[in-house]
This record gives sequence, C-alpha cells and structure tokens, in this order.
Amino acid sequence: MNKNQTKTEAIEAKKAKMKQLAEQFAKMTESERVELSNQLGSLRTIEGRPLSFKNSALLYFQRKGVSIVGGFQQWKKAGRIVKKGEKALGIFCPASTKAKEGETADSPTFFFTGNVFDISQTEPLTPSETLTRSLVATL
Repeated sequence: MNKNQTKTEAIEAKKAKMKQLAEQFAKMTESERVELSNQLGSLRTIEGRPLSFKNSALLYFQRKGVSIVGGFQQWKKAGRIVKKGEKALGIFCPASTKAKEGETADSPTFFFTGNVFDISQTEPLTPSETLTRSLVATL
C-alpha cells in the first residue's frame, strides 16, 4: 500500500492482481502447464508442506526462482526475518466454515488470498536479535 492509497483501494488492487494471475493461469494450454510443472518441480512451505500446482504457478508468475515459501510469522519462528521493503507474494489458501452444533461437517470450501515470502526475501536474525526475541517471548 503506497501513501496515496487507502486501505480499501489497496485491497481492491490486490484482488485485481490475484484475479489477473488466476486468468493468466487459466489461459495456459495443457502442454504449457505440463512444461511449467516440470520446470517448477515441487515447491514447499518452510514447514515442509507441498504447494498445489496452481499456487506454485501463481508464485512463479510473481517471482521467478521461488524455492521455499512461508508467511511472515513462519519465517520469524524459523529464525529468519523478511527483509525491509520486500513485497509479499499472493497464494490461494483453502478454508471452510466450522460446523455449528447439530449441523453436518460438509461445509463448502472457499479460498482467500494469503501472503507468503520466498527464502530469498528473508535474512537470518542476528544472534543478538534471536536472544532478544527469545527473552521477550518468555515474558
């Protein structure tokens, strides 16, 4: 979000960007998808979870050479910090509503956009930062 952009405008811009990326993926032919799949390999999160092909492709469209991704807090837990000024990469995250009492658990799945960062967008915490963060966490 830049200084001249309101929060609503920033959200709308993010939605438009994700829609454009999804449309770019949808326009790919089957042979292009197979070629991209072979090129990408298996992208994983910092926690070791594999990403879907669609999310892998979305990440590739946003930043070439993506390898391991994670959210801001995930990188923090892993002893790394996102570099100042880095822009988040968008992916689609599945979710469903919790079943209320007396309802079946067959609630529909929906997707929201999540923000992740590639390992190249992070740097290790210095030993003093790591010590300070561990002390603050114990308070």
